[in-house]
Amino acid sequence: MRTRALCIRAVGQVDVREKEIPPLGPADLLVAVRVGGVCRGDVEAFRGDEGVPLPYIGGHESAGEVVEVGADVAGFTVGDNVALLGDGRFSELTVARADKAAPLPEKIEDWSQWIVEPVACAVNGVDVARIRPDDVVGVVGCGFMGLLVTRALGLAPAREIIGFDVLDNRLTLARRSGAAKVFRSDAALDTVVAEVASAVVHRPIPAAYVLPGLQNGPLDVVFETSGTAAGLELATRLVRIGGTVVMFGHQRGAVTIDGTAWHLKGIHVINGSPMSAVDFHEIFRRTASLMHAGRLDLRGLVSHSADLDHAQSVFDASAGPGYTKGAILLNGSLGAKVAA
Repeated sequence: MRTRALCIRAVGQVDVREKEIPPLGPADLLVAVRVGGVCRGDVEAFRGDEGVPLPYIGGHESAGEVVEVGADVAGFTVGDNVALLGDGRFSELTVARADKAAPLPEKIEDWSQWIVEPVACAVNGVDVARIRPDDVVGVVGCGFMGLLVTRALGLAPAREIIGFDVLDNRLTLARRSGAAKVFRSDAALDTVVAEVASAVVHRPIPAAYVLPGLQNGPLDVVFETSGTAAGLELATRLVRIGGTVVMFGHQRGAVTIDGTAWHLKGIHVINGSPMSAVDFHEIFRRTASLMHAGRLDLRGLVSHSADLDHAQSVFDASAGPGYTKGAILLNGSLGAKVAA
């Protein structure tokens, strides 16, 4: 069976091509994809940043409608709306194992609001951080994923959430996403830390095993969500002695850390990658349920969307300051869209 798919054919260029999809297995679903979220990895492939061999069909943030079920599938029927895990789903039809699907509401008006996979990444990051009651938590980098972390933190017992970014529009979104206070992070480190320390009621330096004059940070837990060296340095300065830094953003390649500060401040470092989940499929299904219940949402975060034939506009916009998240909306209907 063949279907139309979005292909990054060269650096800076996308087009629509036909691709073969495998026959339906007994444990599989055939899904008419309605939306595919544009991940940072897709954008980097488009820009040629990651050395992904081109042509490339990405898309691992998809959702759509079940149009056929395998003989052994239980729990899903034709017409069900589902979110999917798995790559290569920028296509009008896709085959997915049923255990990589999570149920969505029966009626969906705006499919761009049901990009579940990145929300699940944020839920997992907050889960592994082990936030304690009364913790003051910082989020360094309020791009799309940082904003999702901020929203997921609203389900944790944190006393206060603090957002940091270099762009004012992102700080505005951080406030709308649950941050009680926000700060520009492009000032000198001493200035940023001092501003936060004066604005936040924080714990004093513990009495034992602290070197005199050691710089204490004002925050109990800091999520580094920018994936930048500057963000990691700021997170290290902001966290209190004995506090936790969550490495959530993807720090590419070799990373330089302040080993002295990490050691002498007794910082706990946690990897918040989705690969840290014991069972990310369970996190994914739980997240879809939370979104269905209205506890988490994407309102105001999908800044650009287009249909399959106009997807170039979304990728082109991804370099602009007003871009937060892109979504490719697919028709997903059968009939003329499918060639046997």
